[in-house]
Amino acid sequence: MFVCVSGPRTPARVIESCIFAESAIGIFRIQIPYLRMRRHRALNIPFLLLLCRIGECIASESAISQPNRPSTTFPYFLRGGSTATATVTRTKTRQRQRSKPRRGPQEFVVGVQRLTTKFQNDASRQWTNLQANAKREWDQFLADLPRIRPHTFQSHSKLDEVCKSFSSVLTNNNGIDTAQLLKACRAHLAFIKSAGSSLRLVAKDLEGNLAKAEKLFHKSPEACRHLSTLLELERSTGIHQGNVLKDPSAAIGLLWIRRSLAFQADLYASFLESGIHPRDAAMSSYTKHLRPYHGWALSKLFSASLSQMPEREAFIAKFGGVDMDELTEECDADVKRKLKTLVDAWDPLLSCWKEDFERMGLEDTRKV
Repeated sequence: MFVCVSGPRTPARVIESCIFAESAIGIFRIQIPYLRMRRHRALNIPFLLLLCRIGECIASESAISQPNRPSTTFPYFLRGGSTATATVTRTKTRQRQRSKPRRGPQEFVVGVQRLTTKFQNDASRQWTNLQANAKREWDQFLADLPRIRPHTFQSHSKLDEVCKSFSSVLTNNNGIDTAQLLKACRAHLAFIKSAGSSLRLVAKDLEGNLAKAEKLFHKSPEACRHLSTLLELERSTGIHQGNVLKDPSAAIGLLWIRRSLAFQADLYASFLESGIHPRDAAMSSYTKHLRPYHGWALSKLFSASLSQMPEREAFIAKFGGVDMDELTEECDADVKRKLKTLVDAWDPLLSCWKEDFERMGLEDTRKV
């Protein structure tokens, strides 16, 4: 393990070194148990000095056997280091540390400021990129949406459909086309349903009576081509007792449809003038056309419903298919023109309608 020689490495010297190494190994083996027994006592100083001498001998032998290797002094490190090397390394490290300028409080503040500026620049750059990406995604989303035309009152066709349907109900000889009448009433039902909750009760009453009239017409459309022939066909069955009409029947349904249209004709006529509130106009029209045939309970129900009528502009906006904030003078004038056309078409129709009922004695004046 250890070799200690002095002078050239001759065979005798090598044998001498081996004998010395063997003796050292024996001493080392003897001292190990001794050190373990004296674990908590002072170390054996002579034994440690002996180990140091052995290392010095090995270092000297290495310098003789390897002339090119730099000479080393005690202690010799088996892993390749030496005292000189360690000293040089420590010296260079100290010089390098001394050459570095020491940083004071001012340099620390400057470093913090630079770091803060770097963080701000990075955050600003990331925020800019985020905004650009969001704008690009939003533009792409808008580009993918289908093109929707602005919603204006010209695109609302329910009122136009009602006016067109009722304009062709009367025939050339002042007869009433039953199929066209029922079609126009069905279109009018969809129209008043779109007017909001203020006419909901009127729409419900109209829907029920319309179903009664359509039931007989669908059974015999040829025999019920005109309103007069439909009434005559139903009267011939004997289900009515004079002017006391059976309920349900086509005659009782058409009777109440006529009264409802008369009520609405006066209400729509009041919209042509801006000085009358719809609530007052509705109560006046109800008193004239419907209240004489309603009992106490139904009269209270209709009065409470009609008292919730909104402003005139709300009706005009609903009829025109626009919001209140989109209502313009042009839209108001257009809706008024269409309402006047509808009221003008109803006046002769309602007159012929009532004449057919009175001529056949089917004008039932009882209260319900």
